[in-house]
Amino acid sequence: MDESYHSLLAAGIEKKYRQLEQDIMDDIVRRIRKAGMITDSADWQIQRLIILGNSTQDIENLIRKAVDGNEAEVRRLYAEVIDREYTRDRGLYEQVGKEFIPYEQNPELQQITNALIDQSSEELYNITKSMGFMIDDGHGGKVFTPLSDIYNGYLDDAIIGMTEGAYDYNTMVRRVVGQITASGLRSDSVVSDAIGAFVTYASGWHNRIDVAARRALLTGFGQLAGKVTDMNAQRLGTDHFEVTWHAGARPSHMEWQGKVYKKRDLVRICGLGTGPGLLGWNCRHTYYPFIPGVSTRLYSDEWLEKKNADEATPKKYRGKEYTAYEATQRQRQLETAMRAQRERVQLLRQAEADKKDIVNAQCKYQALMDDYKSFSNTMHLPTQMERVYTGRTRGRVAPSPQTYAKWQAEQAEKAANRAKERAERQRREDMEGGTT
Repeated sequence: MDESYHSLLAAGIEKKYRQLEQDIMDDIVRRIRKAGMITDSADWQIQRLIILGNSTQDIENLIRKAVDGNEAEVRRLYAEVIDREYTRDRGLYEQVGKEFIPYEQNPELQQITNALIDQSSEELYNITKSMGFMIDDGHGGKVFTPLSDIYNGYLDDAIIGMTEGAYDYNTMVRRVVGQITASGLRSDSVVSDAIGAFVTYASGWHNRIDVAARRALLTGFGQLAGKVTDMNAQRLGTDHFEVTWHAGARPSHMEWQGKVYKKRDLVRICGLGTGPGLLGWNCRHTYYPFIPGVSTRLYSDEWLEKKNADEATPKKYRGKEYTAYEATQRQRQLETAMRAQRERVQLLRQAEADKKDIVNAQCKYQALMDDYKSFSNTMHLPTQMERVYTGRTRGRVAPSPQTYAKWQAEQAEKAANRAKERAERQRREDMEGGTT
């Protein structure tokens, strides 16, 4: 199960959860905009209650819309995994004269598949039960704030602040939009990992909901692929397995990917059954039955040695070196930042924020885009804009070339002035140090 295959399978559900994120952000900004329209201080408390009223029901409606049809979609995706993973070994059965049992006639595999479908469906639902944003705690850190607290506390304070004149509308919009887009909608739900254990993120690690949804599916797909492989290997009478290879593997996985192992060595060398190992946390590898003397290796030792050496050789970008793995991680970070910046532009537009704030957000997005394309080109990585363009953020976000050029000139001037100020401070410090 290569990366493109299982990622494509999960993409549809992943987008649904990104859309839920966008819908909730839209709702928050819509309520702030309503608060900004309050003109009569005498009835601000009544208006505040109206703005915040029915927030629980509204959120439930958004969630229901997002998860509707999930179970049917999950079942369809698992059917595709079975179709690919189970039937791929059919040729081996024919080569060794073994009977291949179709999935429809395999109650054991059906039972395993249905259990994993139920697990993935439950986890996708659980992701929505405890959602929130990472919000500044006022002491330089961030704290996970459940949605109920966003509406009942954080948003309430914003409305009070505006109606009492503590800060103006544009200031509040910038703050709220900046906070929620930097965080993204997150979940601290309990999810299963690839080895069947359970991991809770309530201790401080909170996944963005689209990441959590993707992991729930890919974990299930990996588990199913492993079960299918073990079942086929047993019926084929082999204890040998070939592990897949993919570009950008983490260093610890690069050591063992692409080779043939006995089952005990999958555990001992590849870490099968552990979180950091094969089929573990965010692992994109899998393994397939291999019959010595019958099967042909997909990757020779010479090919693996050359490819892994190329992957480990760093490439330089703007004074920093990146291995293939580090480059893919940096690319994912830039894609996340670009998606967040697109959301920021759209929310500021929706809030009818100050035009300068919107233009500044647009130009920051264009700067990220330029960096992303330049970095990807230098690292010889294909750009994956489908990770950036989601839902309502598909529209034009970038500024005009003229606006962007003016912004770049302003940023360059500010950077030059800051450099001069630093140099001047250093000169004064050096002079003061010389007189003592």
